[in-house]
This record gives sequence, structure tokens and C-alpha cells, in this order.
Amino acid sequence: MSNLLAERFKSERKRLNLSQEGLGNLIGVSESSIKRWENGAAIPSDKLTLCAEQGLDILYILLGQNLNKSLNKRSEFETEFDLVNVYDVKISAGHGSICSGDAKPVSRLAFRKDWLHKKGLNAKDLLIVCATGDSMIPTIQDKEKLLVNSADKELTDGFIYVIRNQDNYWVKRIQIQFDGSLLLISDNKLYPPMQLDLNEASDIEIIGRWVPSSRNAFY
Repeated sequence: MSNLLAERFKSERKRLNLSQEGLGNLIGVSESSIKRWENGAAIPSDKLTLCAEQGLDILYILLGQNLNKSLNKRSEFETEFDLVNVYDVKISAGHGSICSGDAKPVSRLAFRKDWLHKKGLNAKDLLIVCATGDSMIPTIQDKEKLLVNSADKELTDGFIYVIRNQDNYWVKRIQIQFDGSLLLISDNKLYPPMQLDLNEASDIEIIGRWVPSSRNAFY
């Protein structure tokens, strides 16, 4: 979250005469979470929704627009943004063991509708998971949030996909071989390619194609 967003969030809390602990109690988070958000950490979209229910002006926090409090505030937010589910699933960008988490969404992030439209994306098809490992550096960093288009499962050479094989998840660049197998390629050249035989391996699923996104696309 940018410093401006953090400052506007803090000013809205103070406008309502709420302490950090008091706001945290109202929306079900710790005082330390409020402190982190006011120091620039990203605020989960579901928590922003709870803040709005407590009277914080979310449009002002996100866009810097001072709008009159009205029943139209929620519709104004929905006009500007779509929400995408965030899952507690860690996708290996490495070469070793894979860690997966809860299959249910744990939060949501707001994406600008104009950015989604420009990219030809629908929010209902998108999901967000977390990369772990360094094999896709410099393209994907360790612990980076991955925006995945689950509607785009048709494999194309050179693009990056999230792939599941039983309980294992990878985010890799792919290359289709003449025998129909997949070569899973790491952008970090210290990691050798891995071959995945689609004919012999069982329980394989293409989760979707990775969508590069910039910080000004989501909040």
C-alpha cells in the first residue's frame, strides 16, 4: 500500500475518533495489524469493507476523493473496482517440496475495472495465490502474490502457468515437447528444467495462466 493510502487510512480513523486498538476491535483484527496498515502494509479488501461499515470513507482512502457520505458510496466503489479472491495456497517457484493451504478464499483484493477490461479479464475467472521459492526470479519474487486467470488453461509455449500435480503446485514457464510432454522451465537459470509427462502422470490440472500485474492495478 502506498504511503498516501496509509496516511488517508490513518486520517479516516482519527476523523472518527477511533484509536488503533478501538478500530481493530470493531473489525476483528489486532492493534498491530492497524499499525502495519498505517505504516504502508496492504489492507485486505474484506477488511476495507468492514472499515466502510464502521464509517471510514473507503473511496477517499483508495482514490483520495472526498465524497459526501451517502447510500451511494458502496455503488461508487463497485463502479470503480472488482474484488478477486485470495487463497491461502503457496505455489512452488522452486524445485523441492510443495506447500498448499486452505482451498477457501481467505480475503479479497480490489482491482480497477478499467485495468481488467484493458487486459480482457473477468474478475470471476481470477484468483490470487502466493509464490514461494526463488526459481522464477527475476520474473516472480519469493512470496509475491500471483494473479491467475483460471479461464486461460490452453497451454502456449513461453508463457507462465500454475500447474497442479496431485498435491503439488508449480508456477513455471512451459514448453510443449514433440512427444506431448511438458517442460517446466525456471527463469532462474540455476534451476534445471523439469519434465512432466501428461500421458503418464495422474491427476494433473492446469490451474490457469499467470497475469503480470502492477501495483496500481489493485489495492
